[in-house]
Parts: sequence; structure tokens; C-alpha cells
Amino acid sequence: MALLAPGTPAPSFKGMNLTGPEINFDNYKGKKPVVLIFSSTRVDPGQIKAVTEMWKKHREKVEIMTASFKLPSVSMAKSFMQQMGAKFPALYDPQQNVYKLFGVENPVAVVIVGIDGNIIYSAESLDTKDTKSIEEALIANIK
Repeated sequence: MALLAPGTPAPSFKGMNLTGPEINFDNYKGKKPVVLIFSSTRVDPGQIKAVTEMWKKHREKVEIMTASFKLPSVSMAKSFMQQMGAKFPALYDPQQNVYKLFGVENPVAVVIVGIDGNIIYSAESLDTKDTKSIEEALIANIK
């Protein structure tokens, strides 16, 4: 299955949040756009720092959320995210169910979902530590 294309309704999902209460994606629809960053296999300090800075800069206009599927342990990851000051939602998806819902085959991808719940941007193979390309996509696609 290929990465879901712009114009496609974003699938609903629920899952463990490493920075707060359970994530229910339906709770974001109709409120503000969502940038969903599918990480490589683990929680990465460089990515957390970069995404935290991007979240601080854009959080009024958009929700930024990460997804990862391989952790040394949930408690370690939660503690690590807290130490890094990460406040954005961080989905833990060990079975890669959400990855599959969005058609993420290369585990580094970005999907932007509009306020109406439809995908407005999707791309694979982005370096999630270099948020410049993600920010450019965010600015170009979110008014």
C-alpha cells in the first residue's frame, strides 16, 4: 500500500501517547490541522529537539504529532520525552498499525491533515531531524 495521497480522508486511530493522555485522532478534526511525523524505528534526541522547536513556533496554528514504533521501554521513553521538554503528542505504535493505516512503508514520512480531516500533503524519506522541509510543507499547505 502506498502512502495516502492528498485529498484522501485521514483514517481515525487511537493510541498510547508518550507525553500525555491517549491520542484519539478524531479529537483533532475540525479544530486545527495536524502534522503527523512518522519517525524511523526509535525515539531520537535530535528529532525530539527539532520537533519541539517547530511545535513551539507553530502550535497556535497546527498540532504537531510524532509516531514511533520501537522503544527500549515505554517508561524510559516517557521519562526521556519529559527530560527533553517535549509537550507535543508522541504516538507509540509498536505494531505499526497507524503506519499501515496511512500507507507508510518507509518509516520516515510526513502527512499533513487539514482541519476538515482530509490529507493535504504527504511525503516519504524526509529527514525528521531537519525540520526545514517539514516547515516549508506546513507553511505552503496551511493558511
